[in-house]
Amino acid sequence: MNASDPINALLNYGYAILESMVRKDINTIGLDVSIGYLHEIAPSKHPLVYDLQELFRYVVDYSVIELLESGLKKSDFITTENYHIILKPDTAKLLIEKIKNNFNQRYEFKNKQHTLENIMFENIRELSRYIMGNSKHLEFAIPDIEIKRNDNSQIRDKIMSIDPEKRKELKINKSTLWYQQKKIKEGKTIKIYNKTKGKIK
Repeated sequence: MNASDPINALLNYGYAILESMVRKDINTIGLDVSIGYLHEIAPSKHPLVYDLQELFRYVVDYSVIELLESGLKKSDFITTENYHIILKPDTAKLLIEKIKNNFNQRYEFKNKQHTLENIMFENIRELSRYIMGNSKHLEFAIPDIEIKRNDNSQIRDKIMSIDPEKRKELKINKSTLWYQQKKIKEGKTIKIYNKTKGKIK
């Protein structure tokens, strides 16, 4: 709530989506959302939801980074009369799509391939089994999210170090190099094709 900048506005919206997903799973399994372990137990609070969503906050963080790197502009947000930043409807849809796509990625879990969304549900169910005494040990199994990009820091540094003579030697188009270096300076994601990547390694 009351974000003062676009990044926190995106994170707030993303965490709200994650909270609703966790709450749905908890209700499906039948746990009491008002009894938590890390967050304070208080009237009108749902600490168990806040506890369990901590396990998957990184998915929202990564989704926000992906969206920011796609080239969001100031015009994609709204500044309220109280100077708070909120997302425009189209921006919110883009973030929802990013989060949805990342939760639909499949990872190995208990020797089978599962979507990350299903893995989240199974971890919450594992907590239920432990609470009910059906399991003697509680261990959350959270896979590392797979980051799919080919513009790592080493590649970016090499592109920035290419001078005119090196560019000619590598047979890279002048305008292409200028554009890629410009995007790197602006902190944006660059797309590197295998043919070009092979030249600058």
